[in-house]
Amino acid sequence: MASELAGLFTQLTGLLSQNQHYWRPVAFHQKQLPWMVQHPLLVERLYALSLEEIDQLASCSLALNQFLANEFPFADELSSLCQLEHAAISALPEISPHFYTGMPGRKWQQVNAFARCFEPISTNALEWCAGKSYLGFYLQHLHQTNVLALEWDEKLVEQANMRAKQYHIPLSSHCIDVLSPAARAYIKHDQQVVALHACGELHERLLQLSVEAKVLQLQLAPCCYHKRHHTNYQPLSALGCSLDLKLNKSELHTAVMETVTAGATLQRQRKQLQIMRLGFDCLQRELHTKDEFLAIPSLPTSWAKADFSDFCRHCAALKNITLPDAIDWSYYLQQGQYRFKQVSALDLVRFLFRRPLEVWLALDRSLLLEEKGYEVSLNTFCANHITPRNILIKAKLKA
Repeated sequence: MASELAGLFTQLTGLLSQNQHYWRPVAFHQKQLPWMVQHPLLVERLYALSLEEIDQLASCSLALNQFLANEFPFADELSSLCQLEHAAISALPEISPHFYTGMPGRKWQQVNAFARCFEPISTNALEWCAGKSYLGFYLQHLHQTNVLALEWDEKLVEQANMRAKQYHIPLSSHCIDVLSPAARAYIKHDQQVVALHACGELHERLLQLSVEAKVLQLQLAPCCYHKRHHTNYQPLSALGCSLDLKLNKSELHTAVMETVTAGATLQRQRKQLQIMRLGFDCLQRELHTKDEFLAIPSLPTSWAKADFSDFCRHCAALKNITLPDAIDWSYYLQQGQYRFKQVSALDLVRFLFRRPLEVWLALDRSLLLEEKGYEVSLNTFCANHITPRNILIKAKLKA
């Protein structure tokens, strides 16, 4: 008999498949999106928005749903399928502030919320992609567990081990690439495995090794599904394979485009980079007399401080394009600003599907665990303003 999670997955797959022409095309790449002809009044409403209004809608799923509900009758059903209940939480004792000194405030909120959902059933815990092992230290303090932490950054591993030695804490951090075959040796049956915001292939690897070893319990908050070597996503569960949406990296990225963690400076830099990137795109389209998007490698945010002409020359060099001597740089920068506002407005339709795609991916992971003999729950562990990546997968091996 199909589980509740399988039924939800099937319903969500149907809605996403029926409306894929709204979320697959990317306005940054295409000047004309397939749905624009069907919704001319919506396009007018979107273009009439100010950048401030666009940002407000993009950062609030509820407001965005309300804005688009009249145009898209399926919006309410889509939203209701993605309403996950908050996980059961435990009351935690107060701890001294020195315990989390040096930890960013929002990171501490995430660690604290994640720990409230932790149910100790073993004296052995493994933290996957642990960073400085903030979570591991907290769980050890709360439950007196032995913690093994895995992290690829040698400096972070050194810091975690120095802290453990200084305070005589039974936590051991190991420097390892978790995608390597050597990682398999660290996963044991009698462990509780935790991972707070392990990205893409890293948490997929954890799922694979955990079900192989039949670990007692897994608690995972997935993140950044698009960070992977392969362009196309391969579903993890049997049901996912049979109802495959055939997602690519761009569509996986859509699932995690809602963010509240970027600082104001970083947001301004990203905006300026996008404006210059779109300005260069307008220039190259005219030079090639071919109205097609030209992909270029990602550039560091430091390029946001560059002169627009230098930015374009750099992009042209990356793609072996010869630029003419006389170019009206101010004109193409203005075109970039104009396109940025258009793209930002049109993206609001795609953003309606951010959470549904994220829940679809989380369900695929949950179903894999169900199929491998685990009792699974899919909930949230914190409020959206702490992190939009607040989905929690908890799996306990059935007796």
